[in-house]
Amino acid sequence: MDPVVQIRLVLPSEAAGAVEEFLWSLEPGVVAVVENHGESELTVPLAEAVAAGLAAGLADFLAAAGIDAPFSLRTEPYPERDWQAAFRQEFTPLAIGDRLVVAPTWWEPPLWPGAICLRIDPQMAFGTGHHPTTRACLAWLVERRDNLGPAPGGLIDAGCGSGLLAIAAHHLGFAPVVAIDNDPIACATARANAAANHAAAIAVVDGDLATTPLGKVPTVVANLTASVILALLPTLLASLSPGGLLILAGILAERETEVATALAAAGQRVVRHTAADGWVALASEETRGPLGNEPRADHRV
Repeated sequence: MDPVVQIRLVLPSEAAGAVEEFLWSLEPGVVAVVENHGESELTVPLAEAVAAGLAAGLADFLAAAGIDAPFSLRTEPYPERDWQAAFRQEFTPLAIGDRLVVAPTWWEPPLWPGAICLRIDPQMAFGTGHHPTTRACLAWLVERRDNLGPAPGGLIDAGCGSGLLAIAAHHLGFAPVVAIDNDPIACATARANAAANHAAAIAVVDGDLATTPLGKVPTVVANLTASVILALLPTLLASLSPGGLLILAGILAERETEVATALAAAGQRVVRHTAADGWVALASEETRGPLGNEPRADHRV
């Protein structure tokens, strides 16, 4: 288990909301924000390996979102705690319906016939499936596979992080599966997790989705942030084959309308929606029919 450090970020208050959203996408457990005369200080605990790439990752995020905001970043020791013991206590197996179980590598949960167990080592709860929008993505992948049948086609996991969604997709029968992230640490973690879960066939790509052609697939999932989703939306849609489904997650509730409006402007209609704990996940597909807004008979994914 990586040691934990405390990060202090200082930046203009007008950019604090977007940066807080970015930090929550790392699933740190807590983000503290203090306002002071036009500046905001954000404090967050992160695994040391994640913190090492934070400055570069944040700079990339701000650039992708079109936000010009200088920031200072300071790393401090975090109060002593037995993080290994804490995570073993807090990271318990998570069942997604009756098909998927996400569990730490040290746990031997009871399984039932047909259940798929995904084993992930937690890093500050990053990529463990416990985040509400990650749970929604996993549930929708199961439903998507059931609706498309045993050969659901290819899938792109944009901003793959730990690789959990790509690994789940692989074991559900999606193929080929491509996981892409511009963070080398995330890619290394995704490759290790894929190998540990007998999913080495997943292509993990270290690169920028906007400049890395990946072809077209029936299903694209992007568990990112609203700002990054909005910046990458044309690229995400260009990766969908005709009639494909786009799953978007990691969206703060207050930005749901903004994302839905952008989808509508791009000729997409939201067909699934879930909200929990201030977070939203959406699934969309091409608008159908001459009016472009008639309701579907079902809202399956």
